[in-house]
Amino acid sequence: MKISIVVPTIRENSILRFLNEWNAIFQKENINLIVIEDNPQKTFDIKKDSYKFIINHYSWEDIEKDLGKDSWIIPRRTSAIKSYGFWKAYQGKSDLIIALDDDCYPIENYIKNFQKSNLIQIYKNNLFKNKFKETAWISTINQVRPRGLPYEKLERIINSRQIILNHGLWANIPDLDAKTQLSIKTIPKIEKYFVNQLIPQNKYFSMCGMNIGWKKELTPTMYFMLMGKDKNEKSWGFDRFDDIWAGIFTKKICDYLGYMIISGYPVVWHDRASDPYKNLEKEKTGIKINEYLWQEVDKIKLTKSNFKECYKELTEKLNLKTNYFKKLKKAMIIWSELF
Repeated sequence: MKISIVVPTIRENSILRFLNEWNAIFQKENINLIVIEDNPQKTFDIKKDSYKFIINHYSWEDIEKDLGKDSWIIPRRTSAIKSYGFWKAYQGKSDLIIALDDDCYPIENYIKNFQKSNLIQIYKNNLFKNKFKETAWISTINQVRPRGLPYEKLERIINSRQIILNHGLWANIPDLDAKTQLSIKTIPKIEKYFVNQLIPQNKYFSMCGMNIGWKKELTPTMYFMLMGKDKNEKSWGFDRFDDIWAGIFTKKICDYLGYMIISGYPVVWHDRASDPYKNLEKEKTGIKINEYLWQEVDKIKLTKSNFKECYKELTEKLNLKTNYFKKLKKAMIIWSELF
């Protein structure tokens, strides 16, 4: 199995700590690490000979070289630059693609004997080996049993062939929006907020891109869209919703094509809390649209038979006509044509 891990970074010290903490696991699994430096040129060298796994280090220069006139679809000064790494992983024929942030580390380095702690092995098992139970019956009333509800066999088995995406979670600092960061006094221990689950069919979820893995065929829908700044460092007017909105589109298509998504394990240690006041400014435009974007997506009727064509169809039928969404829809079509 060929495995690629995509991580964006802007600072040498951040990626060096990341490499140091993951080194033993990465070399054991013989992964291909794709580092996207969010700078016009590489500002540091990674001593690749020091590691026993493949490291590819890219910057804006590589995006320009590879995508030419279409390089504008990859945003800059934002973690959404990961999309370029997803495409490179797909080009390299990776079977499993994992996205991490450079401030996410192995949970076992911080919590000893944490249940299910081997990140890469969990992704491999969940997406290619394991079976899962799903509740197949619901009760029509509360507190007492209605007639006809089975006593024992209320569940169906979901095979990993049906699982296309595995959404991992985070200990220490969960993925919170700025409003919550500013209102919450203390972060609960992971046992309080952790949920391991199959995401129900025809329901959406908030997809975080800092610990997530998927099978290669899903990649045409995994476009983290125009956020942060463009290639000329002009603001797109939105940020911090690239992975969330990608999750809405992806879930809609997965439901239609009959694939399922799981969320919970694996868990990483997330070590840096971003500035909630800066996040509040970044999120304020996206929050308004986020309240109804999923409803617009929910209305769309899909008819195609694979991820690429469904993504194009969803894009074309998305009924949002602001200047931003007109530009975004062009970017999404260009992205889909890369596959």
